[in-house]
Amino acid sequence: MEEQKKPENAAEAAESESGAVGQPAAGKGADLRGAAEVISAGTAAEKEAQVQAEPAPNAAGAQEGAPQYTEAELKKRKRNNTISFLISLVIIGGVVYALFQLSRSLQEGDFATFQELLANTNWWYMLIAVALFLAMFLIETLKYTMLTRTFGYNLGFKNDLKIALTGKYYESITPFSSGGQPMQIYYMYKLGVPGTKSTSITIVKYGVQMLAFTVVAGLVMGILAGELGSVEDEVIRTTIFICGWVGFGVNACIPVTVLFVVFCPRAVAWVLNLFVKLMYKIKIIKNAEKIEAKVRKWMDDFAIFSQMLFKKPLVFIALFVLCLGEPIIELIIPYYVLIAMCGQYVEAGGALFWTVVSLAMYATYAAVFIPTPGNSGAVESVFMLAFAALTDNVLFWFVLVWRFILYYTYIIAGVGMNVTDMVGRIRKNRRERLSRRQ
Repeated sequence: MEEQKKPENAAEAAESESGAVGQPAAGKGADLRGAAEVISAGTAAEKEAQVQAEPAPNAAGAQEGAPQYTEAELKKRKRNNTISFLISLVIIGGVVYALFQLSRSLQEGDFATFQELLANTNWWYMLIAVALFLAMFLIETLKYTMLTRTFGYNLGFKNDLKIALTGKYYESITPFSSGGQPMQIYYMYKLGVPGTKSTSITIVKYGVQMLAFTVVAGLVMGILAGELGSVEDEVIRTTIFICGWVGFGVNACIPVTVLFVVFCPRAVAWVLNLFVKLMYKIKIIKNAEKIEAKVRKWMDDFAIFSQMLFKKPLVFIALFVLCLGEPIIELIIPYYVLIAMCGQYVEAGGALFWTVVSLAMYATYAAVFIPTPGNSGAVESVFMLAFAALTDNVLFWFVLVWRFILYYTYIIAGVGMNVTDMVGRIRKNRRERLSRRQ
């Protein structure tokens, strides 16, 4: 039996009476769940039975419902994540070697040594790049601080920071960044956040983040397309342009679909229902009911967006503003890395800044559909081709340092986090054994 949590203030008390965010509610948020039922009938009794069938939580304070992943599934995911980490190390090693060879080819053997790099780097600009990364990670942490408190759980800044790092680490070592959310859900569940709410938190954050990336990318790629003229080779320039917009289209599908689900739920339900029936009629799918159940669950998952948007509009807007910070900072960091390492070859200023922003955006999206962990190999190669004309003889070092700040740092920090947790568990078990002996 779940212990009723006391509201901290009048606003929370009023919210508890009307229905908290993340729970089925009347109004526009509930309309989405009603629309989902157009696809396939699902009774309240069936849903209640499904909730009762979930395993009981092991963590103290988590009384409401277990996460969507069983212990066996999570163990399998952890094993797969370990394998992905080892594969990522191999890929990273191969990528660094390939980048070294590619940079020598592009620069025709004119390659700066590491000693020359250290001597010529402006470390003040490099510190700005590092500071921007730290600010970006702080913003990432604040997103979870805001969301967990909105859902009624004050976990503390340290745990919010660990939730953020858990997501970034497992996203960095799994294909298509698919490993972050399940591990975040499990970690929040261990902290006492019910599985339904921890799932809603990750879904809302992911959807709003994708929307923010799409808005920033659309503006940058549309307004600054002319800056691609800095890429001297016409074939490379055209390829980056086309692949960039293809990647943008692929990524934009998610936030656009979510918006349709939020504002036109019944229309989306009708279209999906019709599509499933058509695929069943022409024998492309065999089990229509199974597909309909998955679609219904998917619709129910995204019902949280309408509830957040209509019941907590200020929170939604604040979260969106925070989510804008990540793509913007990711585009600014390459500029400071460039002028830190190539200050003697380029003229810092507005013209160079917008050129770097445009090249970084197009290069990122041109490699976004490559399934390697963190798009490793593809994104570095595209960056190298895009920035070859600006970086003189430090092209390899520029791409390596940029990638280290925005990608490898998460892997190193994630490994440190896991090692620290493992050491902590060993010490705790040792203390418990000693106390039992006494």
